[in-house]
Amino acid sequence: MAASKRSMRMPVKRRLILVVAAVVLVLLPAIVMVLVTWFGTGEVQGAATWASIPAIVGIAAAISGGRRYAVIVAIVMGFLAPVAIVAGMSPVSGAALMAILCMTVGRLSRVGLQKSGLLVPVMLSWALIDPPAWDGATSVNRLDTGYLLWMALIFFVGGLIPALLVSYLLRKHKPATLAPHSRGEAVTYTVMITTLVTVATFYVLDNPKMIGGAFLIAVIMVMAPIGTAQTLKPTVFRVLGTILGSVFIVLVVSQVHALGLVYLIGLAFLVISVFARLSGLAWVYYVFMVPATACLNSTTLTQVGELGKQRVVDNVVGGILVIVATALAIGYSQWTSRHGEVIDDDDEVASVAAMA
Repeated sequence: MAASKRSMRMPVKRRLILVVAAVVLVLLPAIVMVLVTWFGTGEVQGAATWASIPAIVGIAAAISGGRRYAVIVAIVMGFLAPVAIVAGMSPVSGAALMAILCMTVGRLSRVGLQKSGLLVPVMLSWALIDPPAWDGATSVNRLDTGYLLWMALIFFVGGLIPALLVSYLLRKHKPATLAPHSRGEAVTYTVMITTLVTVATFYVLDNPKMIGGAFLIAVIMVMAPIGTAQTLKPTVFRVLGTILGSVFIVLVVSQVHALGLVYLIGLAFLVISVFARLSGLAWVYYVFMVPATACLNSTTLTQVGELGKQRVVDNVVGGILVIVATALAIGYSQWTSRHGEVIDDDDEVASVAAMA
């Protein structure tokens, strides 16, 4: 409700400007890295466009935590990109890496930074499960040193450029107000996402024929709520919205026969989803963000269609898992409230909040 009231006070012109700025900030790192890799290798590398993936993380980190936090996130993304690519060679190592990242996100929820923090494992899951090919190869050599260095640079620069630009643009604005969560909420949230994401990662890596397996991890991370009050109903609406968006992309692709048009449609859907988010229309955001990601993360028309169909399955499975986990978390919260709350003191979190 508060978000809706704020969006109503925001003029439409300003919302449109923010949408355009977001699109530019997402595309700019990709353009820069395409030029850098072209200069460095003598060929245009499609993998360089993956700089847009950490760009989304950099934008969110700068808005929520400021320049220092955003720069740290960009550095972390750069170091973890090659680690994720190599870890994806085994279901065990891949699942272990995602478990560590999920526990870190849970810790960040104590100071209210989980919304931007969760984007790190979400975006790295693409490199973990299905990294891009290099030099037009049909397969990826996950142990090639040159390839890993380039991917580290792509993820680092992709996150750093928007982190610095957004921080500069917001230098005169007040820092974002964070909403810390209690230890009980953070522990429940951490157990929920760590368990679901670890199992999902192992399953996806153990079944390499799955198309766009990172979507399943994204569904779990984005939909999993934190907090114990009135979280089940909005979670159900998020699940229904993403499922509807998955069905929508299947219908759209069946009527389109040009890959360039698919990219334009994906960009249009991205604009609509971001504008809806700024307008407080969460339902519209979830419906259109699904086909936007399917269109913009594909290289062939067939892959778009397969991604759309796979996303229907991913959203249904991931949504059911999140709903069940949320119901269990609410039940556990009610049980603990009836049997007395645990003292929720945390000097470390208090000191971090004071420094911010």
